[in-house]
Amino acid sequence: MDTANYNSQVRRLRILAEAALTHYDIGGTRLMLLSPGEHSVFRIASYVRPGMHAGNAAAGSGDGRFALHLFRKEGFDRVLWNSELQWLTALKRDTDLLVPEPIAARDGALMPEVRIEDVEEECVCLLFSWMPGRSVDSGLSPTLFERVGTFLARLHQHSRQFVPSEDFVRPRWDWQQVFEDETVLDPDFATTRCEGLITGREYRIFSEVAERAREEFSTIPAGPDSYGLIHGNLRQDCYLFHKGEVCAIDFHKCCWSYYLVDLSITLDGVAGRQDEDLLRHAFLRGYERVRPLPEQHERWLRLFEAVRLIEHLNFIFRSDDPTLRATAPTQLAFVLDWLQHFVHISSGRHSFSTRL
Repeated sequence: MDTANYNSQVRRLRILAEAALTHYDIGGTRLMLLSPGEHSVFRIASYVRPGMHAGNAAAGSGDGRFALHLFRKEGFDRVLWNSELQWLTALKRDTDLLVPEPIAARDGALMPEVRIEDVEEECVCLLFSWMPGRSVDSGLSPTLFERVGTFLARLHQHSRQFVPSEDFVRPRWDWQQVFEDETVLDPDFATTRCEGLITGREYRIFSEVAERAREEFSTIPAGPDSYGLIHGNLRQDCYLFHKGEVCAIDFHKCCWSYYLVDLSITLDGVAGRQDEDLLRHAFLRGYERVRPLPEQHERWLRLFEAVRLIEHLNFIFRSDDPTLRATAPTQLAFVLDWLQHFVHISSGRHSFSTRL
């Protein structure tokens, strides 16, 4: 790491963050940089406790803490972010689910812009209430994971009733996204981006999975009970536990898709553990306390897992990060082995609850 450049970046980000906070009524603050980059995040602690002033931000934070997100203005998609904020606002208004609350600036803006003469960069800032709690990894128990299932079902229950505005835009996760242009099924992409790793054997396996997925997607109900707005990334670092309650963060990948896709993402976090079956059953039991699962949910969960594995390969091969791309051979070998097993059990109509 170039220490001088890193320190310079941190100083620049702190200057921008301090300027951003002048847009809000939260008094004096302490800043802690959590992640630098084009999307930087600060944890903010206000010296002024809630109730000591009329600032709308402190009223929303609960304990005087916030998460400040800074984005480079160039490339920032206001429409997409505005839609995410719209859903979070509705969740806070309509439910008691513990999710981040968007905090408006003094002038009512949710995405104010910041520019400083001494810093040749413009940024957009978003402020959220801080979500208390901690993520649980090895200590995740069936009891806790059951609560995650219930939380996700309640999130989907709200999505089922949510009426977006006309300007609401979020991506759709579907067959085309994973298997058409700039994917491992695209011959030009395989030639230019996959470093000769996608040959006839690999292409045949991907093609067979793609065809099975196309057929299955056409049979999965896509009505409002099965398809809607999902979190899109509820992995173990995106759900926290606070006093036994589940909190969810990082809604940045929320999208339109099948609700079962959300379940498959969360269940993927416990795959391969010795207590996987116990955790899996507890999670699904918690979900079904609120929403029924379709009769073929195990089959479709398995299908979505296969499709998401190919999506992960697409992500690796699209990346320009040399460290990530260096993992491609190992990841490709694992995915191919998994997909061969998937094709085998799907051809034989065996149980889709069998794990590798």
